[in-house]
Amino acid sequence: MKTLDRAKIYRTALRVGAVSYSGGMLGEALLGWKLDPQVTLLSELAARDREHRRLFQVLDLGAGSLFITAGMTQRSGGSKWLGSWLELFGAATIGDALSPLDYPISHDHLRPGHAQKDWTPSVSHTMHYVTTTVAGVAAAGICLEHWRIQRSAQVPDGLAARILRTCAGPAVGLLLLSETLTVLFPKLLPGVVQRVQTLAFSALCLDLAALDGAKPQT
Repeated sequence: MKTLDRAKIYRTALRVGAVSYSGGMLGEALLGWKLDPQVTLLSELAARDREHRRLFQVLDLGAGSLFITAGMTQRSGGSKWLGSWLELFGAATIGDALSPLDYPISHDHLRPGHAQKDWTPSVSHTMHYVTTTVAGVAAAGICLEHWRIQRSAQVPDGLAARILRTCAGPAVGLLLLSETLTVLFPKLLPGVVQRVQTLAFSALCLDLAALDGAKPQT
């Protein structure tokens, strides 16, 4: 694969994947916010009992496939570490889509057999926690690679843009950590924090594509 072709595929896949990854927020808005977005996590929109879950699954499947594509092209002619993290993130995102939750976990009254204390979650429900954890680790790795790449990038931008790029990776990493903490304490509005984190991560991926586009082609 020619370097120029690889770069175009990488940037296009990463950009479209980033937009698709955030598409769930637009989808829930168009559907009228069936669940309170302040406390509901995005994964809950694709829970088994949700009427429009296929829409959110398709968005995740598309985003995951595009992140894997971006990772494969990056590994073949760019940063192997970044490529590996992108592939892992894409695979975990697909795993999220294929292992939906049994019910929206932020709304316990919707749990199957709510009145029963001995309810047992399905394998899919349990696996979702695993794939989500893997996706979080991979996202942190992508943030680290963004921080490393932007340090050596020769981009003719202003001081404010350089400061923003320098802080982007660590800031998104902190949002990832904050999201984990808010899930444990629902009063901290985990849905809001996750949506901010998702938008910030998507913006960081768009900037990764821009940084690649700024590099001289060989």
